[in-house]
Amino acid sequence: MGTNAFHSQQKWNLGFIVFLSLLLVLLAQISIHLTLIFALGISLGFVLQKSRFCLVSALRDPILIGMTQLTRAFLLLLGISILGFALVSWGASQRNIPLILNVFPLGVHTVVGGLLFGIGMVLAGGCSTGILMRIGEGFAMQGVAFFGLVVGAVLGERSLIYWRNLFGEWPGIFLPDLLGWVPTLILEIAMLVALWQLAKWWQNKQLGE
Repeated sequence: MGTNAFHSQQKWNLGFIVFLSLLLVLLAQISIHLTLIFALGISLGFVLQKSRFCLVSALRDPILIGMTQLTRAFLLLLGISILGFALVSWGASQRNIPLILNVFPLGVHTVVGGLLFGIGMVLAGGCSTGILMRIGEGFAMQGVAFFGLVVGAVLGERSLIYWRNLFGEWPGIFLPDLLGWVPTLILEIAMLVALWQLAKWWQNKQLGE
Protein backbone atom coordinates (compact mmCIF):
# COMPACT_ATOMS: atom_id res chain seq x y z
CA MET A 1 0.00 0.00 0.00
CA GLY A 2 2.82 2.36 0.86
CA THR A 3 4.56 1.79 -2.48
CA ASN A 4 1.32 2.26 -4.43
CA ALA A 5 0.58 5.50 -2.59
CA PHE A 6 4.11 6.74 -3.33
CA HIS A 7 3.80 6.01 -7.06
CA SER A 8 0.34 7.59 -7.12
CA GLN A 9 1.74 10.75 -5.52
CA GLN A 10 4.56 10.79 -8.06
CA LYS A 11 2.02 10.70 -10.90
CA TRP A 12 0.08 13.59 -9.36
CA ASN A 13 3.29 15.60 -8.96
CA LEU A 14 4.30 14.95 -12.56
CA GLY A 15 0.84 15.89 -13.80
CA PHE A 16 0.89 19.11 -11.78
CA ILE A 17 4.32 20.05 -13.15
CA VAL A 18 3.10 19.46 -16.72
CA PHE A 19 -0.03 21.54 -16.03
CA LEU A 20 2.02 24.44 -14.61
CA SER A 21 4.43 24.30 -17.54
CA LEU A 22 1.59 24.49 -20.07
CA LEU A 23 -0.03 27.31 -18.10
CA LEU A 24 3.23 29.28 -18.09
CA VAL A 25 3.57 28.79 -21.85
CA LEU A 26 0.02 30.06 -22.40
CA LEU A 27 0.58 33.05 -20.10
CA ALA A 28 3.79 33.88 -21.95
CA GLN A 29 1.72 34.33 -25.12
CA ILE A 30 -0.32 36.98 -23.30
CA SER A 31 2.22 38.79 -21.13
CA ILE A 32 5.82 38.05 -20.17
CA HIS A 33 5.44 40.31 -17.14
CA LEU A 34 2.41 38.34 -15.93
CA THR A 35 4.25 35.07 -16.54
CA LEU A 36 7.23 36.17 -14.43
CA ILE A 37 4.95 37.26 -11.58
CA PHE A 38 3.09 33.94 -11.68
CA ALA A 39 6.34 31.94 -11.75
CA LEU A 40 7.70 33.97 -8.83
CA GLY A 41 4.51 33.36 -6.84
CA ILE A 42 4.69 29.61 -7.46
CA SER A 43 8.37 29.56 -6.47
CA LEU A 44 7.74 31.48 -3.25
CA GLY A 45 4.83 29.21 -2.37
CA PHE A 46 6.98 26.12 -2.95
CA VAL A 47 9.77 27.45 -0.73
CA LEU A 48 7.32 28.45 2.03
CA GLN A 49 5.61 25.06 1.96
CA LYS A 50 8.84 23.07 2.04
CA SER A 51 10.54 25.24 4.67
CA ARG A 52 7.38 25.49 6.84
CA PHE A 53 8.34 29.12 7.38
CA CYS A 54 5.77 31.05 9.40
CA LEU A 55 6.07 34.28 11.35
CA VAL A 56 3.81 32.89 14.08
CA SER A 57 6.17 29.99 14.72
CA ALA A 58 9.15 32.34 14.68
CA LEU A 59 7.62 34.44 17.48
CA ARG A 60 5.64 31.77 19.35
CA ASP A 61 7.97 28.76 19.47
CA PRO A 62 10.68 30.39 21.64
CA ILE A 63 8.07 31.01 24.35
CA LEU A 64 6.08 27.78 24.10
CA ILE A 65 8.73 25.15 23.37
CA GLY A 66 12.05 27.00 23.49
CA MET A 67 12.89 26.39 19.80
CA THR A 68 14.39 29.32 17.88
CA GLN A 69 15.31 27.87 14.47
CA LEU A 70 12.54 29.78 12.70
CA THR A 71 13.29 32.87 14.78
CA ARG A 72 16.87 32.84 13.53
CA ALA A 73 15.64 32.17 10.00
CA PHE A 74 13.45 35.27 10.29
CA LEU A 75 16.43 37.31 11.50
CA LEU A 76 18.45 36.03 8.54
CA LEU A 77 15.61 37.05 6.23
CA LEU A 78 15.67 40.56 7.70
CA GLY A 79 19.44 40.77 7.25
CA ILE A 80 19.27 39.72 3.60
CA SER A 81 16.41 42.17 2.99
CA ILE A 82 18.33 45.04 4.59
CA LEU A 83 21.46 44.36 2.54
CA GLY A 84 19.43 43.87 -0.64
CA PHE A 85 17.52 47.12 -0.13
CA ALA A 86 20.75 49.00 0.54
CA LEU A 87 22.32 47.55 -2.62
CA VAL A 88 19.31 48.51 -4.76
CA SER A 89 19.26 52.02 -3.26
CA TRP A 90 22.99 52.45 -3.89
CA GLY A 91 22.63 51.26 -7.49
CA ALA A 92 19.74 53.66 -8.06
CA SER A 93 21.72 56.58 -6.66
CA GLN A 94 24.67 55.74 -8.93
CA ARG A 95 22.36 55.90 -11.95
CA ASN A 96 20.42 58.94 -10.70
CA ILE A 97 17.21 56.90 -10.53
CA PRO A 98 14.78 58.38 -7.97
CA LEU A 99 13.39 55.99 -5.37
CA ILE A 100 9.90 56.51 -3.97
CA LEU A 101 9.91 55.26 -0.36
CA ASN A 102 6.79 54.76 1.75
CA VAL A 103 7.85 55.78 5.26
CA PHE A 104 4.58 55.76 7.17
CA PRO A 105 3.90 57.76 10.34
CA LEU A 106 3.56 56.02 13.71
CA GLY A 107 0.91 56.22 16.40
CA VAL A 108 -0.71 54.41 19.30
CA HIS A 109 -2.99 52.74 16.78
CA THR A 110 0.11 51.13 15.22
CA VAL A 111 0.95 49.39 18.51
CA VAL A 112 -2.67 48.40 19.20
CA GLY A 113 -3.08 47.05 15.67
CA GLY A 114 0.15 45.09 15.94
CA LEU A 115 -0.95 43.49 19.22
CA LEU A 116 -4.37 42.57 17.82
CA PHE A 117 -2.79 41.13 14.68
CA GLY A 118 -0.30 39.12 16.75
CA ILE A 119 -3.04 37.69 18.98
CA GLY A 120 -5.10 36.87 15.89
CA MET A 121 -2.16 35.07 14.27
CA VAL A 122 -1.69 32.82 17.29
CA LEU A 123 -5.42 32.05 17.56
CA ALA A 124 -5.65 31.34 13.81
CA GLY A 125 -2.58 29.13 13.93
CA GLY A 126 -0.66 30.97 11.24
CA CYS A 127 0.35 34.29 9.72
CA SER A 128 -0.90 35.49 6.35
CA THR A 129 1.55 33.39 4.36
CA GLY A 130 1.05 30.39 6.66
CA ILE A 131 -2.72 30.55 6.18
CA LEU A 132 -2.39 30.71 2.39
CA MET A 133 0.08 27.83 2.44
CA ARG A 134 -2.23 25.63 4.53
CA ILE A 135 -5.22 26.47 2.34
CA GLY A 136 -3.18 25.16 -0.59
CA GLU A 137 -2.49 21.99 1.40
CA GLY A 138 -6.22 21.45 1.89
CA PHE A 139 -6.83 22.67 5.46
CA ALA A 140 -10.43 23.87 5.24
CA MET A 141 -10.47 25.69 8.61
CA GLN A 142 -7.72 28.01 7.39
CA GLY A 143 -10.27 29.30 4.89
CA VAL A 144 -12.25 30.70 7.83
CA ALA A 145 -9.11 32.41 9.12
CA PHE A 146 -8.43 33.82 5.65
CA PHE A 147 -11.97 35.20 5.48
CA GLY A 148 -11.42 36.93 8.82
CA LEU A 149 -8.09 38.27 7.56
CA VAL A 150 -9.73 39.80 4.50
CA VAL A 151 -12.62 41.30 6.49
CA GLY A 152 -10.24 42.75 9.07
CA ALA A 153 -7.99 44.24 6.38
CA VAL A 154 -10.93 45.90 4.63
CA LEU A 155 -12.37 47.29 7.88
CA GLY A 156 -8.93 48.52 8.95
CA GLU A 157 -8.32 50.28 5.65
CA ARG A 158 -11.75 51.92 5.67
CA SER A 159 -11.43 53.13 9.27
CA LEU A 160 -7.75 54.14 9.20
CA ILE A 161 -8.48 57.87 9.04
CA TYR A 162 -10.71 57.60 12.12
CA TRP A 163 -7.98 55.87 14.17
CA ARG A 164 -5.37 58.37 12.99
CA ASN A 165 -7.53 61.28 14.11
CA LEU A 166 -8.38 59.57 17.41
CA PHE A 167 -4.85 58.67 18.51
CA GLY A 168 -2.72 61.14 16.57
CA GLU A 169 0.54 60.32 14.80
CA TRP A 170 4.26 60.99 14.84
CA PRO A 171 6.29 61.41 11.65
CA GLY A 172 7.90 58.28 10.27
CA ILE A 173 11.66 57.89 10.70
CA PHE A 174 14.00 56.82 7.90
CA LEU A 175 17.31 56.05 9.60
CA PRO A 176 19.58 56.66 6.57
CA ASP A 177 18.31 60.25 6.48
CA LEU A 178 19.36 60.70 10.12
CA LEU A 179 22.54 58.61 10.36
CA GLY A 180 23.64 57.95 6.80
CA TRP A 181 23.65 54.61 4.98
CA VAL A 182 26.86 53.10 6.39
CA PRO A 183 26.14 53.80 10.10
CA THR A 184 22.56 52.59 9.60
CA LEU A 185 23.72 49.31 8.05
CA ILE A 186 26.28 48.76 10.80
CA LEU A 187 23.68 49.46 13.51
CA GLU A 188 20.99 47.23 11.99
CA ILE A 189 23.29 44.29 11.24
CA ALA A 190 24.80 44.54 14.74
CA MET A 191 21.31 44.43 16.27
CA LEU A 192 20.37 41.39 14.17
CA VAL A 193 23.59 39.57 15.15
CA ALA A 194 22.89 40.33 18.83
CA LEU A 195 19.32 39.03 18.50
CA TRP A 196 20.63 35.92 16.69
CA GLN A 197 23.03 35.17 19.56
CA LEU A 198 20.27 35.82 22.10
CA ALA A 199 17.92 33.42 20.29
CA LYS A 200 20.62 30.76 20.14
CA TRP A 201 21.41 31.21 23.84
CA TRP A 202 17.70 30.99 24.72
CA GLN A 203 17.27 27.69 22.87
CA ASN A 204 20.36 26.21 24.52
CA LYS A 205 19.08 27.34 27.91
CA GLN A 206 15.53 26.03 27.41
CA LEU A 207 16.49 22.69 25.86
CA GLY A 208 19.68 22.12 27.81
CA GLU A 209 21.84 21.85 24.68
